[in-house]
Amino acid sequence: MSTEIRFFHLAPEICSLIADYVPLHATPSTLLSLALTSRNISDAVLPMIHTRLVLKNETEAICVLQKIADDPSFGRGVRELHVLSSLSVKIRKQKPSKDVIRLIEDVILKGHLPLIHTLGIHLTKGWFYDDDNEFKPIKGFGQLSKKFWVKLREKCPRLRTLAMKGFADDLRKSWMGKSGFLEVSGITNLTVHTLALKQSACSKLLNHLPSLAPRLHTLNLKLNPETSTSLTPILKLDFPCLRSLSLVSFRDVDSEQTIPFFLRHPFLEYLNTASDSLSYRSWFYSEISVDLLPNLRFLTVNYTDALKFAPIIHRLTSLSIHNSVNLQIPYLLREVLPHGVPNLKSLVIGQAPETFHSKQRANGDHRWYEAKDGTFHQEDRYKAHKTVFDGFMHSIARAAPNLEEIAFYCQFSLLDCLSKMTEDLNGFTNLKRLYYSGPLHSSIEIVPNEELDIFAKEATALVRAVPSLDSVTHAGISYLPYLTARTKRGEDGEVVGVDVGKGYGMVAGFDEEAFPWAPEDP
Repeated sequence: MSTEIRFFHLAPEICSLIADYVPLHATPSTLLSLALTSRNISDAVLPMIHTRLVLKNETEAICVLQKIADDPSFGRGVRELHVLSSLSVKIRKQKPSKDVIRLIEDVILKGHLPLIHTLGIHLTKGWFYDDDNEFKPIKGFGQLSKKFWVKLREKCPRLRTLAMKGFADDLRKSWMGKSGFLEVSGITNLTVHTLALKQSACSKLLNHLPSLAPRLHTLNLKLNPETSTSLTPILKLDFPCLRSLSLVSFRDVDSEQTIPFFLRHPFLEYLNTASDSLSYRSWFYSEISVDLLPNLRFLTVNYTDALKFAPIIHRLTSLSIHNSVNLQIPYLLREVLPHGVPNLKSLVIGQAPETFHSKQRANGDHRWYEAKDGTFHQEDRYKAHKTVFDGFMHSIARAAPNLEEIAFYCQFSLLDCLSKMTEDLNGFTNLKRLYYSGPLHSSIEIVPNEELDIFAKEATALVRAVPSLDSVTHAGISYLPYLTARTKRGEDGEVVGVDVGKGYGMVAGFDEEAFPWAPEDP
């Protein structure tokens, strides 16, 4: 029997196993592609798409949520609901107004999603002010009601994963602190990213964490509280099941407490402590032991802490370094780690703005560089800001030859500049995805047509020069989705051009993310 025939006759149970192992962000497209192969597979796969709903924009979300409201039997088949949406002025002005937030409240309070175990709401642009009325706040808009949070556990008794991103508290009269937004019980995976948070509400969340700690697998907080908040209440807790930890909004860090905390949590696989704050304090007072965090595979840190992690970086699959200066990242991967990082599949190279430079010059690594012949040198004196375009990439290619995705971001980078590095980029034989921060825009919808044409032209030139690339993503967009050029190939595999469309962030380490974000957003 041929491979093709065997594939067409996959048992439905096998299709279910395949769906379980597909990364969440790729689930809809993968299952739809499977459904096209045969009627047998289509009958097995299509119901699975409705089990894990990944709704990528306001129009799509309103359509599906309205269907759930009209047809409760459809909602009873849903196990996961992930919504990425703006709350547009157009929808808000409709009478009656049925924006995404109101529809989610409606279907849950009516009991139409009784079996969901995962709820993710990711708000984007245009919801927290009235741009028709001097940008004044709109009372209740973009807020889930107190009734919703009180009834959520009753209406969705199986809920275990809760992800809330893009919400903003009212700093005059906190709705988050009073609604129950931060106090849902029984959660094992918690993600809360707020644009602003009243300090009293932040304290309420921290006081709630001890009740979740015994069963928490994922803790992901980016709170942006109105005043600096200490990490001590979290570092004193024990999370025996914790696998993923992201704490990027806390500036008051006691480095004496961090090592004991991580010694108590050896099962961590993902860690993110990065910050873009000028008052950032290192999490570690000295280099860590090679025995610390034996399961860690995905790490996002500022450069000062990346140095402290040097003894275990060789074990990583993904490394994201923020706020480096000049050639500090090549210095780490070549000088500090002479054997490089051959296991690394994903690398984010984050360079700090000029305001960080005076803080980063203490140990002389900002003057280090590697010549093309592989010899290491030191500049006689500090020179102007150097970027990935200044004798940088040949060092990275030698240190991490097996990268599958790479991201560059600094104050400003252009795609045509990246095209000048093609010789070094071809040193990565497995490189599939490239991300960069180009000209900033609030959303993909407002990118001028002229700029889209330039992007397509330059992306085409890049993928032809680096034929291993499957996609190039412009991540200088404030709100998802991003601008992505996907490589088109002929029957012989030769690059014939690109398709420009919507895309998302880096994928390594984000199998459970419905909407991966940009590399510069830790």
